[in-house]
Amino acid sequence: MRPFSLTLSSVRTRALAALVLFCFLSGTAYAGFFESSDWTQEPTYLGKISRKLGFGFLNMTAGWTALFYEPCKDQNFFVGVGKGLGYMVTNTVGGVIHAATFPIPLDVPLPHGGIAYEYQS
Repeated sequence: MRPFSLTLSSVRTRALAALVLFCFLSGTAYAGFFESSDWTQEPTYLGKISRKLGFGFLNMTAGWTALFYEPCKDQNFFVGVGKGLGYMVTNTVGGVIHAATFPIPLDVPLPHGGIAYEYQS
């Protein structure tokens, strides 16, 4: 066996272990509550799809701000960073899903109703 292949396999194992540990630690700090989006309250189809498109675009473009907002808001900085990472990923991906599927008025719940909760609290 060549030493290079053994080293490469060792590096992959270490990277996988670090990724699993990171996901476990940030997942326990995240624990977000998923709420329905506010655009679902619109009475008309046109109102729903236009608000869904705007909601998706807002979360898609500003989802990364949770990474900076949550550590400042939370008592524990490291828990805030974990929550911020989780909210950043879920808000951004959820925003892409909302914007891509705006003609279909089905909701994909986001933590605390998406990025808008930051401005309400």
